[in-house]
Amino acid sequence: MKNLPSITVITGVLDSHIPTFKQVLDSLKLQKYPKKLIQHIVMDGGSTNKSPELARRYGCLVIVRKDLKDKDEARVGIAIKKAKGDLILMLQSDNILTSSDWLLKMVKPFIEDGKVFCTFSAYNSYHKDMPATTRYCALFGSPDPTLYYLNKTEKIRMDKTQYNKGKVIKKTQDYYIVQFNQDNLPTLGDNGHLFLTSVMKRVVKDYETYMHTDAFSELLDLGYNTFGVVNNSIIHTQKANIIDLIKRRIEAKEQFYDQNRGKRKYLVFNWNSYQDRINLTKYIIFSFTFIIPFIESVRGYARIRDRAWFLHPLICFGMVIAYAISEIKWLLKKLSF
Repeated sequence: MKNLPSITVITGVLDSHIPTFKQVLDSLKLQKYPKKLIQHIVMDGGSTNKSPELARRYGCLVIVRKDLKDKDEARVGIAIKKAKGDLILMLQSDNILTSSDWLLKMVKPFIEDGKVFCTFSAYNSYHKDMPATTRYCALFGSPDPTLYYLNKTEKIRMDKTQYNKGKVIKKTQDYYIVQFNQDNLPTLGDNGHLFLTSVMKRVVKDYETYMHTDAFSELLDLGYNTFGVVNNSIIHTQKANIIDLIKRRIEAKEQFYDQNRGKRKYLVFNWNSYQDRINLTKYIIFSFTFIIPFIESVRGYARIRDRAWFLHPLICFGMVIAYAISEIKWLLKKLSF
């Protein structure tokens, strides 16, 4: 392809898992994309495990902000303001690119369709030797079954052959052109998403209030609703056991939602949405009865023979219990003031 856009890669780290982070950096290094067109900014919150040193060895610009240790979104907001590339790629320290032409495939919709302002992979994937939790989340296309049943994940299951999120307005061999609105917008902007720098800078005015999902909701209001969904995959590694996986999701809820209730533009669950209420009710019933999650596991296993499918009933049940406890804790804390 001619006239390739320049890319600023942004990665947030804080004591990241070194072996995985190295795989991420290696997968980027192996890209068949002009190196002179790639800038890589690593925003560190004060790591003590040599994550910044590793990034520097790969030629990354490392910016350490110990004062923002617990504010990884704010650190990303700073990097967005510093980005010089035509495009920004959000590549977290647990996101591994799956082919040497991954970047070339991801920029193709931008080049061929002037309305596209963001691209992302249609699938998650994994290596066979990865933990069952990583394989499970890839198979279902979601790090959390709550997102899966609320239909708020942008990925599709690995056993599906057609993209079915939002409104598909065009299909090519390599990608789909998809439009989203405020009613069907999935969680976007964090793991392997590529977007126009100039567009994102329109809504990132204060780095301290930056939230990736809120930013995309604001961009919809500005008329940016056209996405390129590329027919490829990215690996998003997960915590290696179920309990840690569930804890991580609860931590994300408490950090990004509970601390900002009433301030968020984008809501994974919106009580005012009839569809969200219906989907959440179904999810709770499914999780406590185990039947539907088990049937989905069997159907998935029939297409892709991986026993990680059968984690689904257990993780659904565990997530519902964990979220319920988290909500009760939040309510008690609120009533105590």
